[in-house]
Amino acid sequence: MGERRRAALAAVIIVVVLAAVLYSFCFNLLSPTPELVLADPDAAQSESPGAEQSAQAGGVAVEVTPQTVQDLVEYLERYESYRRTVTAEYFFQGEPAGTATGQVWADGGWQRTDLTLSSGAVEHAIVGEGTLWLWQDQSQGVYSGPAEERTADLSQRLPTYEDVLLLDQRDITAAGYEEREGQPCVYVEAVTELGYRERYWISVDSGLLAAAETEKDGQVVYAMTSRDVVSPLDELQGIFTLPDGTVLHAG
Repeated sequence: MGERRRAALAAVIIVVVLAAVLYSFCFNLLSPTPELVLADPDAAQSESPGAEQSAQAGGVAVEVTPQTVQDLVEYLERYESYRRTVTAEYFFQGEPAGTATGQVWADGGWQRTDLTLSSGAVEHAIVGEGTLWLWQDQSQGVYSGPAEERTADLSQRLPTYEDVLLLDQRDITAAGYEEREGQPCVYVEAVTELGYRERYWISVDSGLLAAAETEKDGQVVYAMTSRDVVSPLDELQGIFTLPDGTVLHAG
């Protein structure tokens, strides 16, 4: 083969290689970021979503494991506008020790909780724009003060997303998809340093905590359930209003 033919062949090979590299680079650069696809909650726990579902959604199937579940929980988005009922139960040595039932309304970053305690007292809390307003039925005074990120959840006597996201990954013992309270959920179970076994069910649809349990020495000491979720919020009038008639949020 002559020198010119060898040089021409080498040039062609270089062009082909460069074209392949550039195509690969541009394809990866310009392609849309893969979307997270939630698995079928009826599938076996921790199984990867089926290929057919992944193809229909145009995303990448994610297996739920103790190593990936925190990323998945962080990916979920809560309803911005809804109402629901939550119940928190407390137990001591296997016996009921108290119950708190809350009616919850949320809209555009605002949340109101009317919480009925075991004593019969009703506690009202409104959280919005970095402020907490708190009062009781039998009191004329309204407390107001700064609200933190967890305040809205804590006013319902609920764990928060941060409780799940701040778990040491080494403490997470199980994760997967389960149905709870009629809702497809991401399930997380962990054992803390103090020996408490914590379980969380987070709704795939609403991003809200659907249920939670805390167990110590084989006995449940705390249980929470959510029901009657309606979204978007179907009535705003009077919800985010203080006892003196001050309207904090009208939608």
